[in-house]
Amino acid sequence: MVSLRRMSNNGDIHSHRRGLFAALLRGEYDRDDPLLADDDFWYHARMEGVSALLWHRLTVDGVTLPQAVVETMADTLREQAIERSQMRRAAAQVLQALADDGVRVVVLRGLALAEQLYPRVDLRVQSDLDLLVKRDAMARALQRLRGLGFTPINDWQPHLLGRGSVLIDLHDEPLGADRIRSWRLLTPLDGDTFFAHAVPSTIAGSPAWLVTDRLQLPWLCFHALKHSFERMVWLWDIALLADRISREDGWEPVVTQIEALGLARPCYFSLRYAAARLGAAVPDRVLAVLRPAMDWRERALLRRHLDHEQIPFLAERIFARMIPSLPDRIGFWRETVVPRREVREQIAAGGCVRCTFIRTRLRQLLLALALTGRELRGWWSLGRGADPQRNTT
Repeated sequence: MVSLRRMSNNGDIHSHRRGLFAALLRGEYDRDDPLLADDDFWYHARMEGVSALLWHRLTVDGVTLPQAVVETMADTLREQAIERSQMRRAAAQVLQALADDGVRVVVLRGLALAEQLYPRVDLRVQSDLDLLVKRDAMARALQRLRGLGFTPINDWQPHLLGRGSVLIDLHDEPLGADRIRSWRLLTPLDGDTFFAHAVPSTIAGSPAWLVTDRLQLPWLCFHALKHSFERMVWLWDIALLADRISREDGWEPVVTQIEALGLARPCYFSLRYAAARLGAAVPDRVLAVLRPAMDWRERALLRRHLDHEQIPFLAERIFARMIPSLPDRIGFWRETVVPRREVREQIAAGGCVRCTFIRTRLRQLLLALALTGRELRGWWSLGRGADPQRNTT
């Protein structure tokens, strides 16, 4: 087994690992890369939601890996297959029950994308079932779910319910603005927008509503940036959706919707990566229209993002540029860096809320401080005229 500690010739091992994820997904990779035989590589692939996708790619290509890795991955994929089967059965039951009660439900991300975009449903990991209902239907939906045996899993997330290993996250708005109110300053996107752009369909064989690509793409881009692109599977979702939009020649209404929602920045950062690193079919004209005015500091962030780096506080740094008012921007920073108690409880996920939150923030700040040199070098080079818009390798 190869030790990552001895791979000094690869520079930043985290960026190299992410770069290999991207290369595998687009089908252009080095079969002899030692990372493919490393347990840590597959652990991080699972954390980023792409282990099944990568394993499928290597299996199709006939790549032989060490027996220990094969056995570990077989156990992992078997476990994931069981979890996904349980989720699909639960989704079929829940969606049918809510439809029978007259509750209109939009299925978000996960299972909806798996059935719409992926060649096999089991290749798209799903940790929970995200459902959007109208605010006046929330109480009815919660009552119905409790009748099916779902109960809240903690005190600070009353709309996150579990039954066995299946989790359902029930939403009445798509941004998460009930936790970070300042996100409402970024875009007028709300629950009514989703229902206005939803069409009847089926998920897991039961009636459900799905949003059209016109809204799905900006929503996925916002969600991915909201989490600072910490999971590769979110970027791959965007790449697959972009491919479908290109096949159907549907970019004009999508771009119009992105601009109406004020989400050009999240979409530009997402689609630039999807095009340059995942091989997505995003027309240059679309990127040209969406490209925001960026100073050299933001261009440095873009270049680091294209270099597969996971940048501390990237979401906050990009979103802050979307808020023109200085008082609102200060309020945004205050609310995101030191959020309200329910958000701190969610970060802590039990135990000592204050201790866990402080440790998490300290780790993030120390990592950001450790990367200060890289920040300064990137700013200096881009301040002298380098432009990541020309870098698409």
